[in-house]
Amino acid sequence: MKTHLISAVALVLAALTAKAQNPFVQTWYTSDPAPMVHDGRLYVYTGHDEDHADFFWMQEWRVYSTDDMVNWTDHGSPLALESFSWADDRAWAAQTVERGGKFYWYICAHSKLSDGMAIGVAVGDSPTGPFRDAIGKPLFENGSWDHIDPTVLIDDDGQAWLMWGNPQCYYLKLNPDMVSYSGGLGLLDMTEEAFGGPMMNKREKGKEYKDSYVEGPWLMKRNGLYYLLYAAGGVPEHISYSTAPSPTGPWTYKGPIMPLCDTKSFTNHCGVADYKGHSYFFYHTGKLPGGGGFGRSVAVEEFRYNDDGSFPTIMPTDEGVKPLEAFNPYRKVEAETMAFSRGIKTEQNDEVGVYVTDVHNGDYIKLQNVKLGGNLPKQFTARVASGLRGGRIELRLDSLGGELLGSLDVPGTGGWEKWQTLTADLNTITAQQAMRNGQCRDLYLAFKGRKGPKLFNFDWWEIQGLKSLVVEDGGTGPYKAVMKEEATLEAHTVFVPQDLSAFSKKNPLPVLVWGNGACTNSPWEHFKFLNEIASHGYLVLSTGYIPIEEKPYQGPMSTTEQQIESIDWAIHENADPASPYYNKIDVRNICLSGMSCGGLQSLYNCADPRITSLMICNSGLFKTSNRSQAKGGMPMPEKAKLKEIHTPVIYILGGKEDIAYENGMDDFHLIDHVPACAANYPVGHGGTYRQPHGGEFSVVALAWLDWQLKGSKQAAKMFTGRNCLLSRREGWTIEKNQKMK
Repeated sequence: MKTHLISAVALVLAALTAKAQNPFVQTWYTSDPAPMVHDGRLYVYTGHDEDHADFFWMQEWRVYSTDDMVNWTDHGSPLALESFSWADDRAWAAQTVERGGKFYWYICAHSKLSDGMAIGVAVGDSPTGPFRDAIGKPLFENGSWDHIDPTVLIDDDGQAWLMWGNPQCYYLKLNPDMVSYSGGLGLLDMTEEAFGGPMMNKREKGKEYKDSYVEGPWLMKRNGLYYLLYAAGGVPEHISYSTAPSPTGPWTYKGPIMPLCDTKSFTNHCGVADYKGHSYFFYHTGKLPGGGGFGRSVAVEEFRYNDDGSFPTIMPTDEGVKPLEAFNPYRKVEAETMAFSRGIKTEQNDEVGVYVTDVHNGDYIKLQNVKLGGNLPKQFTARVASGLRGGRIELRLDSLGGELLGSLDVPGTGGWEKWQTLTADLNTITAQQAMRNGQCRDLYLAFKGRKGPKLFNFDWWEIQGLKSLVVEDGGTGPYKAVMKEEATLEAHTVFVPQDLSAFSKKNPLPVLVWGNGACTNSPWEHFKFLNEIASHGYLVLSTGYIPIEEKPYQGPMSTTEQQIESIDWAIHENADPASPYYNKIDVRNICLSGMSCGGLQSLYNCADPRITSLMICNSGLFKTSNRSQAKGGMPMPEKAKLKEIHTPVIYILGGKEDIAYENGMDDFHLIDHVPACAANYPVGHGGTYRQPHGGEFSVVALAWLDWQLKGSKQAAKMFTGRNCLLSRREGWTIEKNQKMK
């Protein structure tokens, strides 16, 4: 059970976290970082200093990983003293390396066999384990206490080298199996030329030396040259390095890398990794509250090698490193992933793995450089457990007092490992305002509840954003389109060019408002057709929920009012300076359209003075003789409604096999006060909407829209003249009234 951070410590942490990235683990004291890059991710293997220790009381090793260098996932402790039957104390510095799909973790621990420190090796099938003792005994021991801090390098020729030691640096040549060795124990020549000074027992009295090797070696190779980094100088330690043409030497002392400075730890231990084109130096400090020489914390700095390949001077900072990329919250995120935290701990069990615990009022988790823009947070889901009273998780931007995206109430679940998955709606309007500039933000998960007691455990979380999907590679038009939701237009699907930068007040997007067949409240049957139209430079607003999967919609029917909502929304967004559509929508050119029942909805709304064109697909008003064929919920205006049409209109029908053919052609023959035409393609009532890119219906629809909404003279030729292009297109027939001829 932890001693909860008192207010003075909280103030220290608040100051640290304002800009801090270091130390990059706050839930536990960690030491001796050993980085390893694998499969696009960077892993760091650490020791674990026990809380309130007065010596190096260490029982286990831990693993952390990242893909952006600022948000780290805690993988718990997959290896401990208990993993080795021969070990009983001092789980000190270690390093992991991959070979042949296996991961070899070289450790040092006190051996109850020899009563000295020994080098051991564990093996696992993944970077995070599980790991097991590879050979059931120490890899090397001889009763000495100086066999500590192993480092490993697999050379370009495949030869693996293992080094360790304090104050003597030893080495072995590992066999290809990585768990045995050839030859005897090697000793580096610990001379003044090699390390700035000999070992203490060989020093000349009264002579000053540049430096000295102490412990914690890190063996690496770069551009054909071998580097050995190490803790140097005695107590307190700094980090120095030497170079050599081979792992066995001769080594040449090069100088300090991290000079002696106030790290609040009298030891230091380093590791180096190149990751995504950047070079990183890992070390440890004692800078966490309550920390020090026996309560250390791993940290990292970015650096660049000097032109001659030498190391620059690297100083410890609280700020740490910059993020390499944005953090995506629209996925399942383990709660133990964080850039910074206050108050919390992590634990693990066989059911859920690692989880966050010891959550109290005022504690928090911070994620850095979170990309909420490009999508819009809609819901927050979390997996939690609480023995008694629960609490609350607040989502804040940039600080603990920042903009509130929403909160999730956590009830008592009946036990600290009685897990429940809970979801809360987020304030999408607040989120939309916060995300307008598209910048990444820091996201705080702030924990609230009664003061004093533990509130809950926390396994994972996820933000569900407004959905979007790129259909058929964005369409064949010049503006690749996307199908998506908009927070301010509920129960509608928007099809629009992905990049709006090509559109402006001088080149705005005309609007197609669409109603679905069967008055279905989702365009699941028409999304290919509608997406294709959007890719040619249109804003398409369809009634209904976004069809992420191409399967029938199950739910209530759409309404005629939803088409009016689409028009209202387009006009509002075009006039709103905060909208991404500001001055990009052509609100003077709006076509109202729909298929089957959606066509009836469009005819019902045809008198709206804001529309400039009608496109009725596989539809027509019922005649008195066949009104009984209508399904419940369909709008049923009388034929007199046609007199309210005040724009040019096209009927696109599926030929005589189309069940709407009779009604649609009857409508057409009754319209004599506005330009009208009826185009037929013999495919029946289903049209070609579900064919790739909408098939033939999209060709004719685009020509109509380009003529009516964009004024294209070329598109007009599809419909006008005695020998119009549509009449010559295979399979199509067209009839026109006197106003269109």
